[in-house]
Amino acid sequence: MDEADRLLEIDRLRLLDTPPEPVFDAIVAAARSATGMTMGLISVVADERQWFKANIGLEGVSETSREISFCTHAIRQDELFEIPDARQDPRFSTNPLVTGGPRIRHYAGIALGSAYGARIGTLCLLDPMPGVLSPSQRELMVHLARVTTQVLEQRSTLLAQVGQAKALHRELKRSEDFLERTNRAARVGGWELDLVSNEVRWTRETKQIHGVRGNYQPTLETALSFYREDSRSIIRTAVQRCIDEGASWEVQLPMITADGRSIWTRVVGGRQQVDGHPRLVGAIQDITEERAVLDALEASETRYRRLFHYSLGLICTHTLDGTLTSVNPAAVQSLGFDESQMVGRSLGELMPADRRDGFSTYLERIRANHTDSGVIELIGADGLRRYWAYHNVLDEEADPPYVLGHAQDVTALRQQERIMRELSQRDPLTHCHNRRYLHRLDALVGASWACLLFDLNHFKQINDLQGHRRGDAVLVEFAAFLRRPLAEREAVVRLGGDEFLVVIEAPAARLAALERWYRQHAATAPASFSMGCSEHQPGEAVAETIHRADSELYRTRARVRRDVRPDPDPHSIDR
Repeated sequence: MDEADRLLEIDRLRLLDTPPEPVFDAIVAAARSATGMTMGLISVVADERQWFKANIGLEGVSETSREISFCTHAIRQDELFEIPDARQDPRFSTNPLVTGGPRIRHYAGIALGSAYGARIGTLCLLDPMPGVLSPSQRELMVHLARVTTQVLEQRSTLLAQVGQAKALHRELKRSEDFLERTNRAARVGGWELDLVSNEVRWTRETKQIHGVRGNYQPTLETALSFYREDSRSIIRTAVQRCIDEGASWEVQLPMITADGRSIWTRVVGGRQQVDGHPRLVGAIQDITEERAVLDALEASETRYRRLFHYSLGLICTHTLDGTLTSVNPAAVQSLGFDESQMVGRSLGELMPADRRDGFSTYLERIRANHTDSGVIELIGADGLRRYWAYHNVLDEEADPPYVLGHAQDVTALRQQERIMRELSQRDPLTHCHNRRYLHRLDALVGASWACLLFDLNHFKQINDLQGHRRGDAVLVEFAAFLRRPLAEREAVVRLGGDEFLVVIEAPAARLAALERWYRQHAATAPASFSMGCSEHQPGEAVAETIHRADSELYRTRARVRRDVRPDPDPHSIDR
C-alpha cells in the first residue's frame, strides 16, 4: 500500500488528535510493565508528524516531527524493530531525541496494521538505558500489537455505527419537518355532490389533481372512475353511510389521473344543508409526496430497527437522569438479564457499589460536552463484573433529549490484561513476586520496612544429583515454607536462582519474631538455608538495605561453617 493510501487509512480510523482512551493506555501499560522499559507509546505516523494516541512515561509531549521519529523506520519493517543502543547506531546517533531529552537509548517498536494492510503507526517502548528484549518479551509485543489492531478496528466500527445511528435520527427528524412543510404548502381541492340532482361540482384545484381542465364537471360515476374498482366500493360505502347517518368520513386511496399519473389522494366529506338542499361537501388533496415520505420514513425506521436489533455492538438509550429506555439484544445478552429487567432502571443501579459515585459525574459530562467515551463497569445477572468500552452522544434534537450509547464488551480484554500484568510481576515457578516488586519499596518514602534474605545451601548439588525437576520442586516448597508465618501485607520475592527475600512493613519486633520462627522451624523446610536480615534506614537505597542483609547472611554462613562439627544436623539452616 502506497503512502497516499496509508494516510487515507489513518483518516478512516479517525485517530489523529483524539482524546486518550483507557483501553489504549492499558495496552501500553501492559507492554511497559512486562518489559520494565520506562516509556511506552501508541504512535500514529502521519504525513509530517508522529502523534501519540497513548503515552506513558513521556509526559508533556504529544507529537514529534516525522523526520526524527524512530517509528517511521519501524512501520517499514515486517517484524519488531529494535535498537539496543541508539548512540551506537549511525541512523540515530545524532538524532535530537538521542542527544537531548528524553535521551533514548533502547527502542523497540512494532508496526500496527489496519484491516486493509496499511501500517498506520506503532506500539513502541523506549528507555534511557541500552538493552535487548528477551524472546518472550518480543512475543508479548507482537501479541499486544495484534490486540491493538483489533481494538482500533473495533473502535472504528463503533464510531461508524454510532454515526450511522445518529444520522438515522437526523434523517427521521428532517423527514418529519419535510412532511410538515408539505402539509402547509399542499393545495387542497373542493368538491360538492347535490343529493337531489346528483350533480357534482369540482373546484379548479380538484380538476388539476384529476388531470382535467376547463369547464369539465363530472358525474358521480365519472368521478369514481378515476379510482380502482376496490377503491370505488370504499367511497360508495362511506358516501352511503354519510347520507343515511350523517357520519363524516376520510379515506386515502390511489387513483389514475386523466393524464395517466398514478397518485395518492386523501378524500374527506360530510353532510350539510346548503340553501335548503342536502349536499355532501368535502375536500381532496394530492398526498403522493406525503405517502412517499411516509414510505421512506417507514423504510428508514425499519433499517434503524434492524441495525438496533442485529448489531453486534451494545446499543442502549437512556434519559439525562440515567434511566434506560431501550437496550438491544447484544446488550441484554452481555449482562444476562431479560430486557424487562433493564428498561426502566437507572444504569447506575447496574454498576458496582464502589463505582456508582462516578455515574453522576458521567451524566454531568454528557450534559456539558454532549458526548463521552470511556470504560464503564457493570454487574451482570451472574454477579460478575462486565467492562464496556463506550462512546455515547446526546441527541439534543429529540424531545425530550436522550443519550444514545454504543459500546463493546471488553471484559475478556481486561481480564487478559490483568493476567498479563500478573504474569509480568510474578515468578512463574514459585508464584512469588519477582524483582519488579523492589520498585514498590522505592516508593515507600519515609515508611518503615525490613527484610530477611534467604539462600539455599548446596542447591547446585540438588540439581546435579537429583535433577532439575527435584530442584524446581524444592524451590516451590521453600517458597511455601517462607509464606507460612507471613501476614497479609508481607511478601516473598524470588530474587533469582535460589535467593529469596521476605519483605515486611513492620517494626523491629516483627523482624525478630520472624527470624526466630524461621530458625525454630528450619527442620520443616525442604532444604537447609542461610539467612540474613536488615532494617531499612531513612534515606537508604533499597539495594543497600538488601546488601546489608546479604552481608549478614554470608557472615553467618562463614561462622557456622567454621564451627560446624563432623556430623552436622541435616536440618541446620546454615549447614
